[in-house]
Amino acid sequence: MPASLPSWVTYLGRLGQAAKGLVYLCVGLLAAEVAWAGHGDAGGSRAAIRTLADQPFGRVLLLVLISGLASYVLWRLLAAVFDLEDRGHDLKGLAARARSLIIGFIYGGITFGAIKTLLGNAARGDGNSSAQDWTARALAQPFGATLVVLIGVAVIAAGFYKGWRAFTGKLEKKLDLDRVSTRARKWILRVCNFGLTARGLVFIVVGLFLIQAGLASDPKKARGLSGALDAVQAQPYGRWLFALIAAGLAAYGIYSGVRARYGKWEGRRP
Repeated sequence: MPASLPSWVTYLGRLGQAAKGLVYLCVGLLAAEVAWAGHGDAGGSRAAIRTLADQPFGRVLLLVLISGLASYVLWRLLAAVFDLEDRGHDLKGLAARARSLIIGFIYGGITFGAIKTLLGNAARGDGNSSAQDWTARALAQPFGATLVVLIGVAVIAAGFYKGWRAFTGKLEKKLDLDRVSTRARKWILRVCNFGLTARGLVFIVVGLFLIQAGLASDPKKARGLSGALDAVQAQPYGRWLFALIAAGLAAYGIYSGVRARYGKWEGRRP
């Protein structure tokens, strides 16, 4: 049986999930606003952070967000190095720990962007420029095109995995909902599974763009979160699918909040 983690480790995980949820909730609401207007470009995490900064007490909100994101990064790094989630040392476990490490670096970049926004040095670009920058670095390496294609395949696989989790009821095992009413539990799971599915769809779109970038050896074909949403919006009937995914990303933000409040934090003690 997994052991209970130390309280400070659990606190890092909960605070981090709450901050992650706030970012995704903002991303989803901003995208929903674009869908409602019927025009404009979708925003990613950078746009969400700038929106928070523009609110009353925006600097306070940013300080809280940075603390939460930094906690999430630390949790992910600890999970990767000390195997907090008890993944093991076989190939599957090492892959899961590598994924945790990669996620930690990604959210480290988002945290750094939030710090720059707090200091008034925020970049006005979108997530596409970041995705294209690291894709260009990867393409410059030996067998770089193959590497980018493989990363794209891995991202697509991750997207399908999230959808699989939503449709197989795996989520409920990670939540402690015993004290929640049956009706509330059903709605919590519906919203969370909807959010997981929407995020999975975004992963699939991002992965497809990465494969295109690798096959063409052209980093400009890579897209981040905002680019993936814009690509969906540009399709026939894309506005409605875009609106659905926007709602789903907001639901994913709620899912992260649910994980923060009701998540089971068990694993291997560091």
